[in-house]
Amino acid sequence: MKAIILGGGRGERLRPLTDDRPKPMLEIWGKPLLEHLLKWLKRYGLSEAMLCLGYRHEQVRRYFGDGDKWGMALSYSIEDEPLGTAGAVKQLEGVLDEDFLIVYGDLYIDMDLKALLKFHASHPHAATLVVRPSEHPYDSDLAVLDKDNRVTALPGKPKHGHDFENLACAAVWVLRPAIFQHIPEKGPSDFGRDIFPRMLKKHVPIMGYRTSELLFDIGTGERYREINLQKPKFDL
Repeated sequence: MKAIILGGGRGERLRPLTDDRPKPMLEIWGKPLLEHLLKWLKRYGLSEAMLCLGYRHEQVRRYFGDGDKWGMALSYSIEDEPLGTAGAVKQLEGVLDEDFLIVYGDLYIDMDLKALLKFHASHPHAATLVVRPSEHPYDSDLAVLDKDNRVTALPGKPKHGHDFENLACAAVWVLRPAIFQHIPEKGPSDFGRDIFPRMLKKHVPIMGYRTSELLFDIGTGERYREINLQKPKFDL
């Protein structure tokens, strides 16, 4: 299975840390975040990844090259202008003819990937979204699941004073090639904002994989500092 790592954004909420580097190159415990992601993939037997990059992409390519140092085969897809998460993946339609894993490049992950892939293989639908309780729910895009773990709604960020189930989309998905029929041929589009809600509106099934494992979004300066204060579980 190929892994697609999305790292094209400018990381505005992390400025000034991202003034001179892209988010995947921010250091966690002395090494780029992207290096931790690659080693996590490798630990579960995935050895091929495509990096979808934009802002300051040359830094990533210069550091990681073809990935041989990490036992990975890396390739690159570069955006000339922002295409959004789904628009970036749409460019890869011709090379993704089997199920593939999507991971955001601003995540530190310590979860059982084998269990996720087993869950995905247990159903025939085009998408499996990882969902988990969030430590910052008012800054998270929430999901609603039924008893069979089908996603029934993606209500976005909750409002203060309203009841909600704290179950957030974790920006890790397993997708089948059938997903491409739901992505516009041209222009920017986003999975969370556009594609998945449109699928639900058309009653296209999407499955949710529940976990409480560590999927840590470093998307703000506060959370970036927080992860660096933690002790890594693995010697990476």
